[in-house]
Amino acid sequence: MNAYLSVRNVRKAYGKTPVLKDVSLDVYEGEILALLGPNGSGKTTFVKILATLLTKDAGRVNILGYDIDKDVQSIRHLFGYVGQDTERSAYARLTVRENLQFFGALHGLSKADADAQIDKLLFYFDFESNVNQLFHHLSGGQKQTVVIMRALLYDPPLIYLDEPTKGLDPFVAQRIRSYLKTYVRKEHKALLLTSHILSEVDELAQRVALINDGVISIVATPLNLKQDVGVSYFIELPKESISDQIKDDIMAHDAIILCTERESDWWSFGVTNVLDGTEAVIHTLRKHHLQTQFRNHAISLEDAFVHHIGMLKDKFDH
Repeated sequence: MNAYLSVRNVRKAYGKTPVLKDVSLDVYEGEILALLGPNGSGKTTFVKILATLLTKDAGRVNILGYDIDKDVQSIRHLFGYVGQDTERSAYARLTVRENLQFFGALHGLSKADADAQIDKLLFYFDFESNVNQLFHHLSGGQKQTVVIMRALLYDPPLIYLDEPTKGLDPFVAQRIRSYLKTYVRKEHKALLLTSHILSEVDELAQRVALINDGVISIVATPLNLKQDVGVSYFIELPKESISDQIKDDIMAHDAIILCTERESDWWSFGVTNVLDGTEAVIHTLRKHHLQTQFRNHAISLEDAFVHHIGMLKDKFDH
């Protein structure tokens, strides 16, 4: 596979506080890779280094054969970037089209080529009705949509998206995700994504890199991350209804693999077979003449995150 982005042993500190500690990562042609971690883990700092907005303290970054230290001007034409504050760089009193035309010209696009690409993106993102609005009249989600279109405007081979669908209408977010999946695969691009919406990561990413405390601890497919937890379903009962004795009796069944607290008010019993596990739980509840709430769900990427990172430091959207 052709690595569009190759990072080796990157380090970054703010003063005496290390933020990135010897980070290495590759992102390949045709791949969406998600960088996932708690707040403060170094995600945004890492992406800003790749986008040449911050300088690293040590290590090497290579983008399509160019060294980020030696070829920074060439590299800046090879990637599109959407950060969490990118909308501030748009021009409030220009229309959507005028903003996109301006940034297209900065990257060497003719007006005709820029307009053709703008019209294509407007169609995909269902944004034609807003094209002549002034930027500062747009909602927060609409502004974010324009910023995403701007990152794709000059058709870069590599894209960095830091929380790209934050604040977007669910229908617009879904349309953007659908477009990105097709765009990366068919146009032979590479995309590095960060998101707190783990269902979005599960839908988009071929691989996930878990970063915590400035270190990438594991890189794997979403499926493999979930399989590593060792269970396929959780059967959940409210804590207020379950005594320690009932909990111990449930855990005594061979079908029950583990017990954890996914939520503070619920016990989550992990099982590999949901039918056998459900039968074991119901048997125990009947034995104790107990009727209570009962729910189950298939293991999610959030469960895998908790398993691999050790604790949940953010509240993720489902």
